[in-house]
Amino acid sequence: MTRPRPEIPPSGGKASLVRGIFARIAGRYDLLNSLLSLGLHQPWRRRAAAHLGLHQGSRVVDLCCGTGDLTAVLAHQVGPENVVGVDFVPEMLERARLRHPELRFVEGDALATGLPGESFDGASVAFALRNVEDVEALFREMARLIRPEGRVVSLELTRPSGLLGCLHGLVLRWLVPLVGRLFSGQGGAYRYLARSIAEFISVEEVADIMHQAGLEDIRIVPLNGGIVTLHLGRKPAHG
Repeated sequence: MTRPRPEIPPSGGKASLVRGIFARIAGRYDLLNSLLSLGLHQPWRRRAAAHLGLHQGSRVVDLCCGTGDLTAVLAHQVGPENVVGVDFVPEMLERARLRHPELRFVEGDALATGLPGESFDGASVAFALRNVEDVEALFREMARLIRPEGRVVSLELTRPSGLLGCLHGLVLRWLVPLVGRLFSGQGGAYRYLARSIAEFISVEEVADIMHQAGLEDIRIVPLNGGIVTLHLGRKPAHG
């Protein structure tokens, strides 16, 4: 059954809301990621990067890159000069540049980066689908940026089913805001982030959107019982 989509502030308000939230939590974002994922967020990023099938010399763009964790993993695969991270929150990019001064980070809109088309071999996005105003537009931009037969990967927090799903719901409702308040003073921001997971569209709907955006060979890969999910796709060959 399709779940209702989360409420979005009118007139482009979601982008402003998300920018404000991540500006406030940027200083403790990495610490909270490690605490709330029990350190699993880095192995998840490595799995995402591996699915792109890149090698030294490949070019890759990491959209909604945040503080640059996935960007750095990709840089190990392709070389630091061959990766670009894009984000629209200056405070997150400031952290990314401090942590990874050897990498290139660009402030920009993931839905319209302004980067040259078909200039990358792969494109990635992590933990951001829930926070963009138009998921299809994001995947269309990813498809535009990569060459024919290039690959895209999305890593996203998702809802597991069964007993794990019940426990997951309790964690989202109570633990995530509490930990966010204790360690960053931003309980409200983490309530929004928890709600965005609980109310986001299904993994099957994400796959359908990827297809509508012009991608093919779509695969859904759940990790750790479905608390996170990889979505993989490929840009068709010309002709």
